[in-house]
Amino acid sequence: MSSLTASVRWRRWLWVAAGVIAADQLTKAAILATLRDGRGWDVTGFFSLVLTYNTGAAFSFLASASGWQRWLLAAIAVGAAIVIVALLRRGGNALYCAGLALILGGALGNLIDRLVLGKVVDFLLFHYANW
Repeated sequence: MSSLTASVRWRRWLWVAAGVIAADQLTKAAILATLRDGRGWDVTGFFSLVLTYNTGAAFSFLASASGWQRWLLAAIAVGAAIVIVALLRRGGNALYCAGLALILGGALGNLIDRLVLGKVVDFLLFHYANW
């Protein structure tokens, strides 16, 4: 495989990531235009759309910190994106690269929120009973 072919192959995964970013930002814009903070719709008995914001990381880790976490988490997202792009350049099977592209798109979508809004827009709530 020529280096040009290899270059084109890994870059297609960047297009997948770009599609994820676009879908992420469009759905968040729709939710922001439709719902108010803490309000939502029950979709099923275990799934609801509820607008909330996360100033921390996964499961609101560091959410109660004084604001410094915004920049730390943004730096981590940039670092993760660099590592993921490097892994994509190395190549692998399609499932592996697709997974990396999806993670990259999600990380960069949340990075955009963090830089623009200072927090990440969340709206998917999966629940069971009171959990």
